[in-house]
Amino acid sequence: KRSDLKKEARPIDLVEKEVDGIKVLHHNVFSNGIHYLNLVFDVKHVAQEDWQYLSLMSRMLGLVNTKNYSYADLANAVNIYTGGINVGLTTYSSPKHDGRFTCEVRAKFLYGEAEKAIQLMKEMMLHSDFSDEARMHELIASQRSRLEMRMSNTGNVLAAGRAMACFSVPALITDSISGIAYYQFVKDLDEHYDEKKEEICKKCEQLVHQVFTSSHLLVSTTGDATAYAQVEKYLPGIKEDLFETTQEAPKQEIKLIRKKEGFKDASQVQYVCRAGNFMKDGYTFHGAMNILKVALSYDYFWINIRVKGGAYGCMNGYMKNGDTYFVSYRDPNLEKTNEIYDGIPAYIEQFTADERDMTKYIIGTISDMDVPMNPSTKGDRSMAAYLQNISYEEIQKERDQVIGATQEDIRGLRDMIASVLAENNLCVVGNEETLQASEGMFGEVKHLNESER
Repeated sequence: KRSDLKKEARPIDLVEKEVDGIKVLHHNVFSNGIHYLNLVFDVKHVAQEDWQYLSLMSRMLGLVNTKNYSYADLANAVNIYTGGINVGLTTYSSPKHDGRFTCEVRAKFLYGEAEKAIQLMKEMMLHSDFSDEARMHELIASQRSRLEMRMSNTGNVLAAGRAMACFSVPALITDSISGIAYYQFVKDLDEHYDEKKEEICKKCEQLVHQVFTSSHLLVSTTGDATAYAQVEKYLPGIKEDLFETTQEAPKQEIKLIRKKEGFKDASQVQYVCRAGNFMKDGYTFHGAMNILKVALSYDYFWINIRVKGGAYGCMNGYMKNGDTYFVSYRDPNLEKTNEIYDGIPAYIEQFTADERDMTKYIIGTISDMDVPMNPSTKGDRSMAAYLQNISYEEIQKERDQVIGATQEDIRGLRDMIASVLAENNLCVVGNEETLQASEGMFGEVKHLNESER
């Protein structure tokens, strides 16, 4: 029953501190002697035309030679002294600001290996060498291969990201650093490497100096008091070794271009996405949207897109900044699925569920919210709440809205969903013949591997 569900939201394990003028987020949780350290660099100052090179640079760190290590020796040292050092780009969307864009250098290590682990982190950030042309080409070709393998399995993620990139800056960034746009960029570099090799090396060097500066740094540390004590001990040395801040670029105006796109590939199925933003029409996020996600997945979409339509599945998501998507997975249909999306408001308007069914939907929703977390995940959750400017009170309010939801709350989402669908942002990745037959639905239809550059 609803009364059996835990009423209190999971706490945010976060204490804000400062060390040597740098903000430190300490997630004080038991970690069994393991320190999870995350050096978070704000990269919103990086120009839009450099986002893809920024992604390339971040993926190269740890895989190229450095000042003091060959790439093979560096990999051995990382394996000996740490549980892994990873570099990646992340976007954090928020209803309260225009989002965060970060480059994060993450390491996990036993408390006794802190000095060596931090030395290896600095070696990767500050002393990587991008001048080995053969190695760089090998890594770019390997990236292209992995991206092509990923596209055959996660076309739904690519289609959703691309559809939202028409109206959402965080989605546009994500597409540029890991989606269709990034794949086309890497493919172009691979095919024209000899012409571009000097530019690649120069850009990666330039971005390392632009990103890894103390003025853009935030530190997130997960562990007990020993972990924080290690940050106090080593952070001044990290700050001293970071590059000096270059002149800040003027605030850039990011252009969002609305378009309906079809991307042809060699598969026999489609990934069909419609997307929009409900905040633009004055709607705000409500916990009942989490229940709607479950209800659509296991009722309307299951029956119409999976059972009747023959697709493997269909997903939907509602973000706190308003971004919303509906996307099918391995779908033999295209126009028929798009029509089913148009029928969502009518389904919501007629939504009926007795207490037993509502309780099932609510339990399904809470199970997603209460997934067990290890110490690292707890730290990531707390840091994300900080970067998105989400308070514990808001998290508790969302949980209260879920547990107390009624069928009227679900029906009340009808106009919000209708406003999202009215934007008619469409992206489809799929079979060439199917897309060609439905060409009138799109502003542009092209092959997935066509370069945009």
